[in-house]
Amino acid sequence: MMTTVPAGPQEIPDLRAMRDEEWTLGMLVALLRKRRAVFLCVLAVCLAAVTLYCLTATRRYQATGQIQIQKDSAGAFGLESSVMGDAASSASDALDYNITLQTEANILNSDSLALQVIRDLHLETTKDFYPISKTSLGGQFLSVLTFWKKPVEPMSVSLDRAPNRRYTVLKIFASHLKIEPVTGTRLINVSYSSPDPELAAAVVNHLISALMDYTFQSRFTATAQASNWLTAQLDDLRKQTERLQAKAILLQRDTGMFGDDESHNIVLTRLEGLNEALAAAESNRILKEAVYRVARSGDPELISGLGGNSGAGAASMANSLSLIQSLRAQESTVRAELDQDKVRYGSAYPRVAEIQAELSGIEKSIQSEVHRIGERARTDYEIALRAEASARDAFERQKRFVNDLNDKAIAYDLAKQEADGSRGVYEGLLAKLKQAGVLEGLRSTNITVVNPARIPPPNRPRSPNLLLYYAAALAVGLIFGATAVFVREATDDKVRSVEVLERLTGAPLFGLIPTIEKTRSISLPYRQAQVPTPEIEEKVPRLRVATLNYIDSPFSESLRSLRTSLMLSRSGSAPQTLLVTSSNAGEGKSTIALNLATVLAQQGVRVLLIDADLRRPVLHARVGQDVHEGLSSALSSNQVHPRPQPVTNTPNLYVMCGGPAPPFPAELLGSPRMRALVAQWRGEYDFIVMDGPPALPVTDAIVLEQLCDAVLLVTRHGVTEKKTIHRSFRAISRQLPPHTALGVVFNAVPSCSSDFYEYYGYRGQAYRAEGRANEAHN
Repeated sequence: MMTTVPAGPQEIPDLRAMRDEEWTLGMLVALLRKRRAVFLCVLAVCLAAVTLYCLTATRRYQATGQIQIQKDSAGAFGLESSVMGDAASSASDALDYNITLQTEANILNSDSLALQVIRDLHLETTKDFYPISKTSLGGQFLSVLTFWKKPVEPMSVSLDRAPNRRYTVLKIFASHLKIEPVTGTRLINVSYSSPDPELAAAVVNHLISALMDYTFQSRFTATAQASNWLTAQLDDLRKQTERLQAKAILLQRDTGMFGDDESHNIVLTRLEGLNEALAAAESNRILKEAVYRVARSGDPELISGLGGNSGAGAASMANSLSLIQSLRAQESTVRAELDQDKVRYGSAYPRVAEIQAELSGIEKSIQSEVHRIGERARTDYEIALRAEASARDAFERQKRFVNDLNDKAIAYDLAKQEADGSRGVYEGLLAKLKQAGVLEGLRSTNITVVNPARIPPPNRPRSPNLLLYYAAALAVGLIFGATAVFVREATDDKVRSVEVLERLTGAPLFGLIPTIEKTRSISLPYRQAQVPTPEIEEKVPRLRVATLNYIDSPFSESLRSLRTSLMLSRSGSAPQTLLVTSSNAGEGKSTIALNLATVLAQQGVRVLLIDADLRRPVLHARVGQDVHEGLSSALSSNQVHPRPQPVTNTPNLYVMCGGPAPPFPAELLGSPRMRALVAQWRGEYDFIVMDGPPALPVTDAIVLEQLCDAVLLVTRHGVTEKKTIHRSFRAISRQLPPHTALGVVFNAVPSCSSDFYEYYGYRGQAYRAEGRANEAHN
């Protein structure tokens, strides 16, 4: 617990860097523990609000009924399938069934059924809607308080003619009604909540009955409408059938056709033959055109290649092509021989000239034959072209003839089919009309009541649900409580923990001083304040020295711990001259200075307590001395030599009071006279404790620290602001002499605080109880 602080200026952390520091889990837990009062208060408010609501809320009871939507089955005698065809069987499809189930659920939520139930059960006069006001004084008072529940239109007007009242009534009814299809089944749960359990069950059962009546009536009406429609259509169908039959007979007479006869087959056969002839002519023309184009090119090589083509033409064309191929072969032989002789004998050799003449003759023969083949191919192409045109003309004429005959046959077939179909529809509708009259009385509803609504037990209301509400209140309280803790921590700029104080100053703590406990020796007005006020100080002087009145209290022990830390604060020797200051006034520096001087004097050494706050001296009132001269008088004149006065009931403790307030305190405290007095007192006393002025408002503390061996900066729990202690510690550190130690004292820490327990290792209440037990034993 005791820590040695190096003398001289110290490195001070940046306040903005501290604010940007990331939170850890341990810091969050510590924050919740430190702000547990805020957290528990918010949680208690949420729980209290839920408790108040549960006590004042109207109990509501919920009745639930269950119905089953069955598949649309055939009528009792199997007539439905005959009337409706396959429509009934298609309803078994999963998609159609889901649509049917949702449709029934929407019908249960419809305004028509709701208005019917409201009228039949007279729900408008119940508690949920517009209850009838009592004639008593209390009933009239409640009627005034619930003015918003009065109907907009008079109750004598029916709901159909009162739109505003009808809208409100339907909204109220829908808010208490719950229709829920059971997933994966054909069941629908119908629930209604009401302050009256019997009324809740009656509403559900009446709503289910209204749905069954509506379904039955809608089906009966649909069947009757179908019958009426069929009756109206039969007359039109009969007239249409007669007209179509007359038209078919007329077409049969006009065309002269009496079915598919032989002549009709011959016409089609001739058309097929002409079509085949046209196709052959087109193919022949294409081949002749290809041969003609090759022959017109005049290329012997290409023409000779037509020799194996079946489309080359007649035998004369084939002979010419064979001749060209033979001449081409001779040309190749002669050309090869010519080239060989030229290489062997040269161009002047007589045999070369003979071969050259022979080659020229062969080439002329080839060109002459190519010309003849081209003329012959052109003639063949023109003949094939004329043949194709002739075949096409014949085919088109036969096609037009067939089309004319076919149109008449088709018109007759269509008229005959139309007449037959119309007669079949007429006969079928006539039969179904007779069946529909019987079906009107046989179709029943597809809704079955599985579980009718039963009256719920009066001791088990649906709402308020205590378990659910308290669980929600607990969850909301935890969330809002944690949020309030973080908001309070973010907006709180006061120092409330040792960890924050050490991070702000960057220096270890010299001591943690708890609040001065109450005592039975103080009269009732003085027991209300844990820290003595100036009024109490004037009336009860002995309360100023708590270390004398409460020797075994945590406050006294913390001062002794501070004394030990000071004795070991320097490696050489203990500091002789101490300055006790604070950031601002009201942080307890004078109390710390007085009690610290007392515990030092209890060691049997001479201690001088100097009231160095010349602007607002208070020590003379706390020790019960009336002085007209003091430190200010000694510093103002060299002729004044005030002597320190001993403190009553405290051996070895002497006090130098501040005296009258001077005009220039800072100059007096920094004067050579002050240095001489301090040097003189160093030789007369073992320890000198100065109660200095605050460090921020004035510079007196900066002047006094030059004369001291140690400086104690007092910070009050929940009073000193973070930026204030940061600035004051930085200001003192900048001007601190190298040999002077600087430490922080955390004052007025509640004994029930976690910081007090973590610092000393015990609870204030437990320690106080143990001290009282020892006192009673002694």
